[in-house]
Amino acid sequence: MDRKKLPIGVSDYKMLIEEDYYYVDKTDFIRQIIEDGSLITLLPRPRRFGKTLNLSTLRYFFEKTEGNVYRPLFKGKSIERWKDFEKYQGKYPVILITLKDCKADTFEQMLDTLGQELQNEFLRHKYLLDDPRTEPVYISDYNAILEKRATEVQKQNSLAMLSTMLTTYWGVPPLVLLDEYDTPIHVAFDEGYYDKMIGFMRNFMSLVFKDNTDIFRGVITGILRVSKESIFSGLNNIDVDTILEQSMCTSFGFTQEETDRMLDNYEMSNLKDEVKQWYDGYLFGGETIYNPWSVLSFISKGGVLAPYWVNTGSDVLLRHLLADGPSQIRMGVESLIQGEPIRSVINDKLAFPDLLAKPNNIWSFMLFSGYLKATDPQLTSEDLIEYELQIPNREVKTVYRTIIQSWIDNGPVKNDRLELMLQTLRAGDIEYFDELLNDFVINTFSYYDTNSREPEKVYQAFLLGMLAGMSDYEVSSNRESGFGRYDILLRPKNGKGQAIIMELKRLRPKETVEKALNSALLQIEEKKYDAILRKDGFTDILKMAITFDGKRVWIKTT
Repeated sequence: MDRKKLPIGVSDYKMLIEEDYYYVDKTDFIRQIIEDGSLITLLPRPRRFGKTLNLSTLRYFFEKTEGNVYRPLFKGKSIERWKDFEKYQGKYPVILITLKDCKADTFEQMLDTLGQELQNEFLRHKYLLDDPRTEPVYISDYNAILEKRATEVQKQNSLAMLSTMLTTYWGVPPLVLLDEYDTPIHVAFDEGYYDKMIGFMRNFMSLVFKDNTDIFRGVITGILRVSKESIFSGLNNIDVDTILEQSMCTSFGFTQEETDRMLDNYEMSNLKDEVKQWYDGYLFGGETIYNPWSVLSFISKGGVLAPYWVNTGSDVLLRHLLADGPSQIRMGVESLIQGEPIRSVINDKLAFPDLLAKPNNIWSFMLFSGYLKATDPQLTSEDLIEYELQIPNREVKTVYRTIIQSWIDNGPVKNDRLELMLQTLRAGDIEYFDELLNDFVINTFSYYDTNSREPEKVYQAFLLGMLAGMSDYEVSSNRESGFGRYDILLRPKNGKGQAIIMELKRLRPKETVEKALNSALLQIEEKKYDAILRKDGFTDILKMAITFDGKRVWIKTT
């Protein structure tokens, strides 16, 4: 069959339709925006899930033009069957501003990049300057935007002014679309001008969206809902539909049916299971959703499975939160990597400076950014909703593994030292392994909190991160074997050679090191942790006790 081009990186609806790209029809999103009834709608979704394309679709559907030139773009689309299609199509002027490229090292540079976006949109509506009804003061401010000499105050007021001018010209108020509103806020937090950025954005958004009669509807997209106290303090008329809401849950990303149909169209039906394992797993309002960027990239690359989405954006903030957040975050990540879910209350009103204040905030950031999925909501005794959190798919799991490895690689101890330590373990040189492990703990353990209530889990997460470098071994933890759950088990992937069982014990007050080590070895024997290995035919099994006290580690084997 003659397969259509794939719209990788195409976020303009008009280009996508006119150049006959493959299109997954999401136009029913338009009906939902209207029938939802909210004057202002905020739609937080992870990056690369179709936010910009959806706002572009809204623009071309509603935009009022001479001769209704955009009407043919919706021929044969699902929205054409909507009973109110003719009532709304081509009936309103539109303002569309995207802030996804507003990234800069300083606040002043950010204002310059925003000025460029404003200039582009004001040029689109330059005909307003010829309207004799336009107020002279507006003409002066309008030209300042066009000539990129607008002041900070003029930029703050720009969208409110443009909405008024459009209402006067067309006789109906405009649809205002603001795409990726939180990108400059995110960057400002990283670069140290967060407070200035919040102050600007509060005025920029409030002036156009709060109590503005010259607006038909407002739709805002981003990744997070930045705390109401800081950014939406003036907006009491906003409806927020996060990924936890059922409303518009299938409007972003690909459903199972849409993904299957696409794979069929590109003769990749036999790869559906692999695609599901790698790129499925997101839950929006309880609906299973695939990552659209990764699915399109997978097909475009001829069926090569790779972490496409995770390589399209910076994970600097995520790394910072995992490394510098509370110790239970790192322990939680270890559990997640092992396939064990965690439970947490989710906060959908986040302020960047408060992310490190509570584990709940970090888990919430990770959920809304696309690094987790949430299921099984339950009401807590404090009347808050707690969710079960898991890594959505294999692609995202690579992020966690990479971050854990980087904690080790980028620490004071270099990677060649780590490889040497792993080699000594393979060779059974336990004395040298002990020496190198202590070296790592002393130089690298600043990333971990060994004074937590459960230091065994902290050490376990630390060891698992290092042992991930043993690609010839299957590394697992906290799995059932015999009469209990072992701490760490290493099994050669080829089914031959020496397997290893590790039991971790903290040195308790007034306890000797020898007693602690013997207690750990005895537990391995009494609980028969080697049962699962012997069942699989392994006879060469190294049983290792690891006892620790702060940054000192002791090892004994049998």
